[in-house]
This record gives sequence, structure tokens and C-alpha cells, in this order.
Amino acid sequence: MTRLAKSELLLFVLLGLHTVDHAVNQPSRSLPAGSGLVGIAGFTLVAVAILLALAHNRWAPEVGLFAGLGTLLGFVIVHLPGFGPLADPFTAFDPNALSWILIAAPMAASIYVAWVAATDMRGSVAARAAS
Repeated sequence: MTRLAKSELLLFVLLGLHTVDHAVNQPSRSLPAGSGLVGIAGFTLVAVAILLALAHNRWAPEVGLFAGLGTLLGFVIVHLPGFGPLADPFTAFDPNALSWILIAAPMAASIYVAWVAATDMRGSVAARAAS
């Protein structure tokens, strides 16, 4: 299994744990309808990225970069600013340490996925230039 596939799989698991945290650890509240669509899109994008990486598809690094940056952007838009139609800001309730960990960990993993993907992209460009 490639480093990219492993990092994307880790991100997928952390997204799942964040979703479970919403359901069982965070206080009950009404969430913006669009935030669920952002979550579904994020899971789908990361799943596609994993499949491409496992298949050693030539587009795996590009999709991985998009998945990593897109996931990070989704977390920022939905959970951090506190405004807009998709906002479910963490400042609107009193999250415990576990909730903070389960928002920080997927964000860190998404940055790592983007970094691994960008590194793989540079490697493939260098390999093509050398041949």
C-alpha cells in the first residue's frame, strides 16, 4: 500500500470518528442542511482518492491533493468561522477535549494527505522529465 493510500485511509477513518463524535459526544443541536452535504462530499472525495491510490492510477496524486485541501477547506468553512449558510461553529457550544481532538486530527491528516500528494506529484513530474 502506498504512502498516499495509507494517509488517505487514515483521513477517512478520522472523518468517520468525527461523524461519530457529532452523533454521540456533542450536544444535540440543529445543523445547517448544507453541512451534511459537505460531509458526504468529503467522504466521497476521500474514498475516490483512496481507490485511485490503491489502483496506482496516474491521477491519484492530483485527486489526493484535491481531497486533502478540500477536506481542510470543508472543516474550516463548516466548523471554524461561525457565519454563512453552512456554519456549525465549534464556538456555538462547549466542545469537550475529545471533540477538539476529533476536529484537529482530521484537519492535520488532510494537510498531510495534501503534502504526500504534492510530493508524489513532484516525483512523477521529475520522473517524466528524466525519461
